[in-house]
Amino acid sequence: MKIFAVLTIACLLPFALTLAEETPDTATTPVYAQPVLLTSVGQAADVLIMKGLSMRAGLSIRYCPQATADSLKGIKTLLLVAGGSSKGLGAAKIDPELEMDRVKALIKSAEKKKIPILVYHIGGEARRGALSDPFNQLAAEAGTELVVVSSGDKDGFFKEIAEDNGASYTQIEKQVDIVRVLKEQFGIE
Repeated sequence: MKIFAVLTIACLLPFALTLAEETPDTATTPVYAQPVLLTSVGQAADVLIMKGLSMRAGLSIRYCPQATADSLKGIKTLLLVAGGSSKGLGAAKIDPELEMDRVKALIKSAEKKKIPILVYHIGGEARRGALSDPFNQLAAEAGTELVVVSSGDKDGFFKEIAEDNGASYTQIEKQVDIVRVLKEQFGIE
């Protein structure tokens, strides 16, 4: 009887170990690497809020609101904060077309270097509409993971882009939830 029990355990052990390795938490939760380049897509002030929350989460970030492909040297993750602002674009003395060109070149370079792109939309309804949505779409289509404040995705705009592109999608209720999400994404305790 003891021999039968030992043989049964020996036969089932590899199967049990395989199941343990494929748990949903470890199989589907990516952990991104640092340092992180944080930049705006649309020059909204939301990027400054994201900077503060990133620091609060303990991230090693390089903040560059007008980052270019040259800004990616030594970077392990690109974090885009999507949302256009006419006031922000005016203050930066950039027209929307130049901003789109800058971001397209940055995304292309990150993809070429195989740097994962995280996209955050934290401005809610205020960062949606005719000015913002082209920036939002550009960023969202490049993202490997999208994190969106629920008030900014009532119409499912971001969720649909994530599904179409096979990207992860996380919806949060408040900006303060970003600290928790960043800690999970980067494996910070």
